[in-house]
Amino acid sequence: MMAIKTMTTFRKDLPMYQAIPYLFEENAIYIDVRSESEFKTGHIPGAINLPILYDLERHEVGWIYKNASVEEAKRIGLKYGSEKLHLFYDTLFELRNEYPYKKIIFYCARGGYRSRSIALLLRSIDIPVYWLKGGYKGYRSEVLRKLNQPAEDYPDFIVLNGLTGVGKTHILEKLHELGQPVIDLEGAANHRGSHLGKIGTDEFQSVQSFENNLYAQLKRIKTSFCFVESESRRIGQVFVPKTMYLKMQEGYFLLINASLEFRIDALIKDYVSEENFTTVLERALPRIQTYIPNSIYKELLRLIALKEYASFTRLLLNEHYDPVYQKSIEKHLHLENFQVEDYTQCSNDIIKWLTNSSLFQSDQQVQ
Repeated sequence: MMAIKTMTTFRKDLPMYQAIPYLFEENAIYIDVRSESEFKTGHIPGAINLPILYDLERHEVGWIYKNASVEEAKRIGLKYGSEKLHLFYDTLFELRNEYPYKKIIFYCARGGYRSRSIALLLRSIDIPVYWLKGGYKGYRSEVLRKLNQPAEDYPDFIVLNGLTGVGKTHILEKLHELGQPVIDLEGAANHRGSHLGKIGTDEFQSVQSFENNLYAQLKRIKTSFCFVESESRRIGQVFVPKTMYLKMQEGYFLLINASLEFRIDALIKDYVSEENFTTVLERALPRIQTYIPNSIYKELLRLIALKEYASFTRLLLNEHYDPVYQKSIEKHLHLENFQVEDYTQCSNDIIKWLTNSSLFQSDQQVQ
């Protein structure tokens, strides 16, 4: 980030330079001072990563701390941290100019040496900041407490069910845009589900990232219900919390239908244009091979080689995905069926149905 030359007048009504507990709020900017690998494994959603110690530096300081001298480790750590002070200075002034009334909150692993040290260094040049009490570990305790809450504390789920390609994710997006409460499990997991779920993502998943993203979505739900897409408990390499998943299975199911041609066109638009389409497809197809006859598998390979994506998608739906999803669909009683020709129109139809139903009337009146 570029340095801001003009200085912002900071608020004087908030005590600075202290540890504060984590509160889910929009009026805060979190800065994660842990190393880049720690941040990648999991962080507070929306946090900015400004490592005091990069991975190699952290490894060096840790080795000295354990094997040589605690004081020397602190000295080396302070040296590396102070060399980055100008980066913190530039970033904070830019943030303060753009968001003058937001708290700047630093956090490290446990709310100790790294976050407190940088906060006190910034205090020496009169930049008002906080650090997070308990650090990332304390935040994670709150995340796990929320996700392991009793079933009755979860919202009631209105579950969108349907065959592959009907556009359940797109309908959720439209419902969200129209002001409805939504949980996007695939978005939280950074995975689209099924063997081809990495297409259109950076292919990175971690349990912590999924749980942190899911926690943030749940905290934003202010109604007694929310919309969610029907999913298996496993999404790629992560799992929906058990209590939440069981509550979903007891939810109110809506069946989303679309013509085969609509679904084929939608899937091609969603997947084929992605940069990692070919790479992920080549890795995923062998995993599908065990579920389909060898002759069908060879035909899929032939169609892909010819880039006949419509024929490939039609065959894959007919021979693999539709039979699997149909079994899941038949397990549930659906309160209503909706036909998709346009995602916005379908979303409006769902909202109209909800408004006319006896479900969650008090929530709808509040909205």
